[in-house]
Amino acid sequence: MSWRPLVRHQPRTGCALLRSRDDADAFAEFYAAYSDRVVVFFTRRVLDVDVAWDLAGETFAKALQRCTQFRGHTPEEEQGWLFAIARGELSHYWRRGEAERAALTRMGVAVPELTDVDIERVETLAALSELRPSVAEALAQLPDGQRHAVELRVLQELSYEDMAAALGVSEDVVRTRVSRGLRAMSRRLKLLHPSVEELA
Repeated sequence: MSWRPLVRHQPRTGCALLRSRDDADAFAEFYAAYSDRVVVFFTRRVLDVDVAWDLAGETFAKALQRCTQFRGHTPEEEQGWLFAIARGELSHYWRRGEAERAALTRMGVAVPELTDVDIERVETLAALSELRPSVAEALAQLPDGQRHAVELRVLQELSYEDMAAALGVSEDVVRTRVSRGLRAMSRRLKLLHPSVEELA
């Protein structure tokens, strides 16, 4: 199984996740129905398309692994179930400071690199250009330690190990600063742009 790039398909009516238990093509339909929304959900929260892509990959891998646990019968229940997994992945990301890849690894699924076209498309779907001024404002309002940690991690793309060495603190401290900073920024963006919440 390979991770598919962002695609646009019209799903068939009914609950694709239920059908995916017996039909592999139904899971592809499930993915096609929700992939854009899941990637945008993550992008608007972590403000990094690559991280959002990894989080979405892990979300769909877990959905596939757990599809027999789904007890709903409608597309609305299907969507709610999927976004519960997505919120769990986001929570894990906030705590650990990195996207988990355990389900993808267990399944042997390779997530392909995003192309520039994919990145541009996700940024457009997530309306990141509209959010940029608010992101800058939210970043500026963070306490110095959190702001500096977020800048090093997100803007300069330093590893947590390199950040810890540069700041003279432990990796756990750096992860905590980044996590708290990104969470605070996310809350601020939700206040300034209520539509951020509409995608979940």
